[in-house]
Amino acid sequence: MEMEKSFYVVTFKPAYLELLRQRGARSERADELEQNATQRLVVAITQGGFGQDVVDDEQQVKERFLEYLFSSSDIDLPRDVEVFDEYFVLESAAEFVDLDEEY
Repeated sequence: MEMEKSFYVVTFKPAYLELLRQRGARSERADELEQNATQRLVVAITQGGFGQDVVDDEQQVKERFLEYLFSSSDIDLPRDVEVFDEYFVLESAAEFVDLDEEY
């Protein structure tokens, strides 16, 4: 049985770039964000399924995204919804199209 994936768009707020500046985080990622003020990422997460007790899908996405940031850039933010909302905007993708799939 294939698990269903949900897709979201994460938009970086200017507050995140300011956080990087304050922490002196000079990396390729910080330079990339400076050049592109409205940085966005598409994230996918497997939702639901037998034995998974997920009350709020968006909460799970926000917390897991903050975990991803820590593992990919060493930015260690508390993994909670309020922190995510301070630095990012989460939107559910209405539809995901895999252009490699046959039509």
